[in-house]
Amino acid sequence: MTENYARLLLLGREALSIQERWLLAWLLARPNRMSIAFEEVAGLGPLGSRAFREMCARWRECGLLTVAYNEEHDAHLSQATDFAELVLRLSPVEWVLATAPQAPVDLDNVIEFGAVA
Repeated sequence: MTENYARLLLLGREALSIQERWLLAWLLARPNRMSIAFEEVAGLGPLGSRAFREMCARWRECGLLTVAYNEEHDAHLSQATDFAELVLRLSPVEWVLATAPQAPVDLDNVIEFGAVA
């Protein structure tokens, strides 16, 4: 497990910069979660920039991105994964509840101010 992946598992979407969160949300909203314009929209420098390649490599090692064939463009494009959608859609509290091993919360024992009876 890499440091980037461990950080993502610990913090959820908070491990990504605001720009990366926006970019991942943009990619998830595209048909089939992929776009030929992904690199250009990322705005990390000229096409083929090192910064873009490094970001994609980091996202792939964390399971946020994969490569898939796009028939429309006859090319292999970066594609956001189901895990990327999970990371991005869950709030920090939901992320902790979904990923931390714990006993289920018994809502019948929770009172008005959040204290346990």
